[in-house]
Amino acid sequence: RYTEHRGSPKSEIAAHPQSTMPPYNHSSSSIEIPADLVDSLGCKSPYDALLALADESERTAAKLAEELALCLSGVGGSSNKSTPSKRKSKIEASSDPNKDDARKFPIPLPKSLRDAPRPTPASPSTSADGENDSGNAADDKNNNPTPSRTLHKSNPSHPLTHATLAAESILSSLSKIASGGSAASSEMRALERHRQAIDAEALDMEHALQIREGCVRGGDSLMGRRYADAARAVADVNAILDGKGSYIGQKATERAKELAGNDALMSHDTTTVVLKRAIGERYEGAVRNGDVAGLSELTPLLAMLDMAELGVKLYLEYSQSCLCAAMNLEPPDLSAPIDVSNMPREEGMSRAAMRRRAEEQVRAQQNQSVPMKLARIYNAAVTHIRHHLPMVAYALGEADGDAALVQLVHVEAEKRSVDILRESMVERELGRTVRRAEVVATKVEGRYASASGKSGDELDGGMFGMDENNIANVIMGLGGGGDAAGTDIVARRNAAQREDCGFTIEVGNLSDVDAALEEWALCMQHTESYERFIRHAVKEVIKARKLRREQKREERRRLREMEDARNRDDGGGESALLGSPTAPRKTAAENEEEFDDEVEERIEILPPHTALNEVAAEIGGYYSSLERCLLLASLQRAFVHANFPDDSTFTEVAIGNSSGGAHNSYYHGRRAAPLQTNLVEECLFAARRSTLRAFATGHTGTASAAANVCVDVLGRVLLEVLTRRAELGVSLVKPGEGLLGDGDQSNLGAAAFSFAKSTAGKGLRGVQARAGGGKVGDANEESAEELHRRTVLGVARAAANFNDLEVVADYTKRLEANFLKEIDAGYPNARDTEQLRMCVKGLSGVVESFTQASRRSMEELISVILPRARQIVNESVGPRDGGGGGAQGASNFLGGPVLTGGTAAKATSTALDYNLDDAAFELSQISEGYIGRMCSSLDELIEPLRVHLLPKLADDLMIGILGGVSKRLEAAIRKSKFTPLGAISLDSDIRYLMNFAKDRIDSPELKSNVTLCRACPSLARLNQITLLMNVDDLEDALDLISVSKRKGNWDLKLDDAKTLLSLRVDFEGAKVNDLLQVDEE
Repeated sequence: RYTEHRGSPKSEIAAHPQSTMPPYNHSSSSIEIPADLVDSLGCKSPYDALLALADESERTAAKLAEELALCLSGVGGSSNKSTPSKRKSKIEASSDPNKDDARKFPIPLPKSLRDAPRPTPASPSTSADGENDSGNAADDKNNNPTPSRTLHKSNPSHPLTHATLAAESILSSLSKIASGGSAASSEMRALERHRQAIDAEALDMEHALQIREGCVRGGDSLMGRRYADAARAVADVNAILDGKGSYIGQKATERAKELAGNDALMSHDTTTVVLKRAIGERYEGAVRNGDVAGLSELTPLLAMLDMAELGVKLYLEYSQSCLCAAMNLEPPDLSAPIDVSNMPREEGMSRAAMRRRAEEQVRAQQNQSVPMKLARIYNAAVTHIRHHLPMVAYALGEADGDAALVQLVHVEAEKRSVDILRESMVERELGRTVRRAEVVATKVEGRYASASGKSGDELDGGMFGMDENNIANVIMGLGGGGDAAGTDIVARRNAAQREDCGFTIEVGNLSDVDAALEEWALCMQHTESYERFIRHAVKEVIKARKLRREQKREERRRLREMEDARNRDDGGGESALLGSPTAPRKTAAENEEEFDDEVEERIEILPPHTALNEVAAEIGGYYSSLERCLLLASLQRAFVHANFPDDSTFTEVAIGNSSGGAHNSYYHGRRAAPLQTNLVEECLFAARRSTLRAFATGHTGTASAAANVCVDVLGRVLLEVLTRRAELGVSLVKPGEGLLGDGDQSNLGAAAFSFAKSTAGKGLRGVQARAGGGKVGDANEESAEELHRRTVLGVARAAANFNDLEVVADYTKRLEANFLKEIDAGYPNARDTEQLRMCVKGLSGVVESFTQASRRSMEELISVILPRARQIVNESVGPRDGGGGGAQGASNFLGGPVLTGGTAAKATSTALDYNLDDAAFELSQISEGYIGRMCSSLDELIEPLRVHLLPKLADDLMIGILGGVSKRLEAAIRKSKFTPLGAISLDSDIRYLMNFAKDRIDSPELKSNVTLCRACPSLARLNQITLLMNVDDLEDALDLISVSKRKGNWDLKLDDAKTLLSLRVDFEGAKVNDLLQVDEE
């Protein structure tokens, strides 16, 4: 409010004529009214300024008080519109001297303020700065006392008098301090300006001396043709004149140029012009002559002389000429004589040898393949970039010479390589060949992967040959002879291989197609390697451009900081000492915007997809289709070879510890070893070779397509073939109808004889013809022995079909790990690489498919063997005679007949009977029972097959047979009565059966009773029945059931328990029903 009314003090006083308080008498034209107390210290007369400020404040307060009084009294309007009554009341009020304070202050003031003394103005003789004209301070104090001294004399005890004196003292001290500080500040500023002037003069002198020295040095170097020294001298002078480089922020001033002299500047200009012309001429000559040494010497000088644009143009011309010479693929003229005089002669080599080597090199250039041509082009491009890009980036990078060089090299290489690849595709009719290959691949897939619903005639002989007679040869090894019956395996194999779904006619031989794919893979590998290199070079060029931009930004920042520092040094004036606010600082974002005024646009050195990428992708698609057809043809060849086997077709299994120590059985004096066919190894080798060859190309799309092909072929075609071969193996070992006998070792050969006679026809006669050669009687004996050996071999080879499924699952898992390792070693971490890795991980599903197929084949094998196993159980148990416990009709604890009278009484039938008394139990300890004969017959049934299976498959077979046998035994046990001694015999029989199973199980996890019962629930039920039948009383049975249920190893229901306990002759049925709470009906 003070500043609001300070501009017109006279008008404010005239507007309030009723104010009678004597104002401070001052001249408004000479005294400046300050804005506040702080500003009063800067006036010439602080005392007068404070008094004027006080008077102005008092008038303003009076005006505000009057306005407030008018508002409180309810009178509105302005003073010029007052009514006559109001004006009359004002006049009356002004005539009353006792109401001064009331008129001036409508709101009453405190008495102390009303009675306070008023200061009187200073005498006119006092000057504006508080000193009299004579300058005598003592006389001024005595003759012209201040208002505070006047108050002190009139009212010495009043508080305002003391306050006025104190304020006057403080004001005097502050005035002296301000005047002294202002003088000192003025002296310091003068000294600082003097120092800056001296520094500027010294810097100008230094710049002038450096300009003269540079001009002299440049001229002398130019006269001596030391162009590099002359260029450096010219660059140094230009840096001083333009304020660049190490002289950033220190640009030479006009005074420095005057000190240097016009002669020096003119000499510098002349030197620059002559030097540019000389270096330009020499550079052009080096480009025309291909002088690499001259170019290396002159190129760094171009940037010093601001000739980068011209240097880039000339250097690109030189690079283009070099690339054209290095990438020239025209074959040399063989008729031209070879001059070996200019060739470097190696030590110990004659001129004739040098000539022969040169001729060989010329002939090699005449017969260059497509990969060799591409390699020559790519190597020339890569070599040129590696040799020239660092120098160009250093010397010509400011003019984008590095980016232009990379673009030129890529254009030259791309143009030639694309033409070569296109010509090769047209010449070899790649598109047409791929279309024919796709048709052949579809036929092969239909022949093997979809053969389940078609007949042998529709499939050109089917999966296993051209007729069913081949089955006997596959299993029993009846081929290899030279009889007229057509058992020559080699001839039939060759005939079957000619039926290859048209692969040889439409596509070509396997070796030719494989060689063509090797060549195309090599072309793609060269292209992908060059692509990765050129992309890396582009990234390095972009990185160098970014570094240069950051360097420029840093120079601009340093220049701005130096200018700001210089401005702060020059601007330290009076306002800084008085604490006046400085100019606001710019933010970091504003500084960055100023630094980025000259932001360079990001240039596209290479497009994301070039013509070379397009032709590589096209070749990759063709390559994937051909690779798929070749893989299917390789698998087809392996299938045909496996359908007509010889001794080399089967080998011992190479996974796990199956060979040797896994099985403890001996067969015909030798330890049995599981076999596998080479079908799995051939198929997996073909798949691995095909996929790794695609991986070697480095092209992620081609590698992903090859991985998908591998997963599809293994998961469909190979799985279908191995599954059907396992089904064939099941039909060939079927007991009674196949190679397995009826549970008697002597019947093994008869079963094989019957099988071969019914299926192979002339197969047995072929065996007899090869085994015979002497007398007829000897021939019959030898034929039986040979037939037995052939049968054992047939069982082993049939088991190999089951082993193949486990082997292929293990090999596929290893193949997946191998592929993932190759990806990690040969591909960068990118999104396409992760996609390729996911394609390879599809082999995990293929492994699971093979495992499930193996499980299904074993279940089918068990279902075929189980009928004969149940028959063996029925024959061992025998019909029940319902007999009771006599000595003559009793059986021992194994269920067999007892020996009486010291001779073996041959019983025609033996029934399972556990209704034994003391005499029968004693006699049962010396003879063999039904359980021993049953286990022996089961062993003779499944042992020839079990010993030739992998341990896992053999365990599955054993557990499956035990499950069926246990169910049959449970049904027989439910038909017999039990005495306590019979229950003990039952416990012995079940223990014997479990020991028999554990002796023939290979897995260590199944060697305990608990794990064995968990794996075979039917055997667990027999064990529970044994525990239930051996209880001493019925209450123990209830405790046994409750405890076993809490442990989770009880499967018998209460109805089953009631039925079984009722078989005990010493337990009453009513008590059993009451105890187990089962209604008796």
